[in-house]
Amino acid sequence: MSQNSLWTGIGRGARRRCPNCGQGRLFDGYLRVRAACAVCGASNADYPSDDFPPYLTIFAVGHLVVPLLVLIDLRYQPPLGLQAAIWLPATVLLCLLLLPTMKGATIGLCWALGLFRQQETKA
Repeated sequence: MSQNSLWTGIGRGARRRCPNCGQGRLFDGYLRVRAACAVCGASNADYPSDDFPPYLTIFAVGHLVVPLLVLIDLRYQPPLGLQAAIWLPATVLLCLLLLPTMKGATIGLCWALGLFRQQETKA
């Protein structure tokens, strides 16, 4: 059994490509994972990527937006309404742009570590 490279998996996933081959598209839409890669046939839907991508997205966007907000507030002191008009849409837009990348990177991480979604057994 070959060992999958951690950075290869994360990099391929972040580029929204199949972590196994790096060629096929990982998503069928905005966030829907393709059941099988069109190039290599790898089953990418078996990797758990439920809660970690939103956490990573909020973490990254928070570390981008909050320092900028504080810097602009201290330096220029714009009115509260103007700040809300700037930072709220910027935060939402950054989250929406970054979420698919983080989900792909999470799937790549799961691929590299060999983590699979547990199959439900019927009693």
